[in-house]
Amino acid sequence: MSLKKLPFALFILILTCFKNKISAQDFGIQINAGLMNYGGDLQTQVYTFNEAKLTAGINLRYQINKFALRAGFNYGSVQGDDKKIKAFVNRNLNFKSNITEGNLCLEYNFFSLESESKLIPYAFAGAGFFHYNPYTTYNGQKVFLQPLGTEGEGLSIYPNRKIYTLTNLEVPYGVGVKYKLSSSFLVGLEFNSRYLFTDYLDDVSRSYPDENELFKARGQLAVDVSFRGDEIDPALSYPSGKKRGNPKQNDNYYTSVLTLTYIFPHGSLFKNTFGHSKHSIDCPKKVE
Repeated sequence: MSLKKLPFALFILILTCFKNKISAQDFGIQINAGLMNYGGDLQTQVYTFNEAKLTAGINLRYQINKFALRAGFNYGSVQGDDKKIKAFVNRNLNFKSNITEGNLCLEYNFFSLESESKLIPYAFAGAGFFHYNPYTTYNGQKVFLQPLGTEGEGLSIYPNRKIYTLTNLEVPYGVGVKYKLSSSFLVGLEFNSRYLFTDYLDDVSRSYPDENELFKARGQLAVDVSFRGDEIDPALSYPSGKKRGNPKQNDNYYTSVLTLTYIFPHGSLFKNTFGHSKHSIDCPKKVE
């Protein structure tokens, strides 16, 4: 199944009839705020709060029994800097990027909202998209990196290095726990990681391109921000062909957030919209 069809498949799954009748339907809205960080070629730790930035988002939820379909929007930013990692100091690369994300996830709650348990652990996964645009600061100026092709992306001598797109698909997945303050309000903690299909979130992936070819195609600025080791040691020359990143593992980003969920009273949305309440949905009867 292609990723483009995954959100639709999730929607069909959650609307699958539980025997002959769906019960315990709940519409809700969830807001979250916390920290966003990334894993990639400018980060050595799998999970850390180092270099973390603020993030915030909102989810619209439709819950049936222990399952919930949620559509979310999140905004945050990520960054990395070799100067803060001893092993990478001499490479001296850095980047920042804002992240705008939309996703559709299927969530499984280990207890239903109607259960006596106050704590509700859950897990989720889905599909989504995100937009990013890595940049650095050079000579006091903000410089976006993708158009410069710092690893020779788009050059004819590197046919396998395509110019990376700034909007990509992703697979969000994670776990969390909610605590019921009342029948309508829940607070919680959630960890959400994103599996990405790009290694260029930080604009670092493979090896340094040929300096002369990069200069002819993109100019001196591209050469200057592609290799910045000479800012640490002026005696260093451009290392054409040498390792710049690790192409064997794609980048990722993740969020650790606090959540606040409001569950609308049963039928309230239908009542306000259509003038009557509706507490359950009958599935189509089985045709013999």
